[in-house]
Amino acid sequence: MKIAIDSRYIGKSGIGKVLSGILDNLDYDKNEYYLVGKEELSKQYPKAKIIVNDTDPFSIGGIRKFNKEINKLCDVILIPNFIIPYGIKIPVYSYIHDLIFLDMRKTTTKNFIDYSVKKHLFKRCVKKSKKIFCVSNFTIGRCNHYFPKYKDKYILNYPGICMPIIEYAKNRKEVKKENNIIYVGNVKPHKGINILLEAFSNLGDSGYKLKIIGQKDNFLVGINFDEDKYKNVVFTGKLTDNELYDEISKAKYLIQPSLYEGFGLPPTEALYLNTLPIVSSIDVFKEVYKDLSVIYFKDVADLTNILSRENNIELSTPEKVLEIYNYERVVKTILDNIEV
Repeated sequence: MKIAIDSRYIGKSGIGKVLSGILDNLDYDKNEYYLVGKEELSKQYPKAKIIVNDTDPFSIGGIRKFNKEINKLCDVILIPNFIIPYGIKIPVYSYIHDLIFLDMRKTTTKNFIDYSVKKHLFKRCVKKSKKIFCVSNFTIGRCNHYFPKYKDKYILNYPGICMPIIEYAKNRKEVKKENNIIYVGNVKPHKGINILLEAFSNLGDSGYKLKIIGQKDNFLVGINFDEDKYKNVVFTGKLTDNELYDEISKAKYLIQPSLYEGFGLPPTEALYLNTLPIVSSIDVFKEVYKDLSVIYFKDVADLTNILSRENNIELSTPEKVLEIYNYERVVKTILDNIEV
């Protein structure tokens, strides 16, 4: 079977991480894979055939200027997002990670035109795709809410623990825990970072240090951040993968205060690296982490209370996390549902 994969999403947040997890676990001897993306993909995936395309998949050019030769070269194409480029005539298998642009329209779209375009792209995705892989039952539920006509197309396919974290954990030395709280993610409103900051400020001189992964300048855009109030908040700047995993491993807690997620990868990765996640009690987290060791919080007061006490609970083992969330299963689910 000849399978094209839109690989332009490599390095792009959670979508890019899921895509990398898939690409790292394909059997390149069993099928022929054509990766559409940057030329340097050939270094990481030497057995794949690379179709060069440097466009941004989120841009108008990225949607319009797609490599039409795949229609003759390949049997099917996998798109790791809901944006399906124009000109594709072979069967499409796609991903929907979440429907936040529809569910939280006011905070995630610029105006009515922007919202209408995104809704059109979602609708086009569910109409054109033969199957749509969803990263949680929560996301399937939202797909059914907006597009119930296509309910038979939605396939549950949780993401997994990526290969770089697995390799890091194998090779790391003994980790000494520090009195750090870590936040991994962007500063979009649905990430709930203001909830974390308010709870942290309520702790006063607790001895904790809050480490926010990312650049301070980028973080401060659109955030009411009183530097005198948050003296124990540290911005790490941009980190390499291994530096990020070091920070997660050393932290006492990883906090994910999201108001909305399709899945939410950082708490899974924290558990794999033996760090206790504290997560908001939203439906998707209750689904994803129901069989794993996490602490849920409801609001600022609840999070403040949790951080004010000792939370000595037995952590889920890395083996258990990997048993539930792994990319071998992800790839198998994709291939089992492709029809030629």
